[in-house]
Amino acid sequence: MTDFVPTRIRQVKVMKFAICHELYENCDWETQCGLIAEAGYTGIEVAPFTIGTDLISHPESVFRKMQVTAQSHGLQVIGLHWLLAKTNGLHLTSPDLAVRRKTAEYLRFLARMCRQLGGTVMVFGSPAQRNLLPGVTSEEATKYACEVLDQASAEFADQQVTLCLEPLTPKETNFMNTCAEAVGIIEQL
Repeated sequence: MTDFVPTRIRQVKVMKFAICHELYENCDWETQCGLIAEAGYTGIEVAPFTIGTDLISHPESVFRKMQVTAQSHGLQVIGLHWLLAKTNGLHLTSPDLAVRRKTAEYLRFLARMCRQLGGTVMVFGSPAQRNLLPGVTSEEATKYACEVLDQASAEFADQQVTLCLEPLTPKETNFMNTCAEAVGIIEQL
């Protein structure tokens, strides 16, 4: 009988790379996935505006088919970014209650869309759609942003989607420029 000496198995963590697919937006989704996989990426971050201007009218099957196509190329849709880019009538820090409600409704839709694509992360950048509007203070904007995000938060939880707040430089936006400001919003929520 031979003695068995267990060997230590070393766990290796693999870093995966994802790319924002709007770099390829002039190609159809199948071609985008092929090019992204060929470039060595394993994930795709989807910008909703590249799919269409009236996403809410798209059937779920469109998003599920996109997920299957990505998977057929060895890719995973990790989530969404540029959430409000190229939208009309949506704004995170608007003083208009109707605009805030419409924005929260759209974010809830995006959470469902994200899951249908197979994603689990939504990154709120969208600098133009969070800028302080004339007459709105930073404190008021924070209150409005918290209201919108709070209205959408149950859907994020239901869909198991994490919303990430992306601080951007003052060259891009005048609201939520630092990690501390993003953390402040998170703490208020």
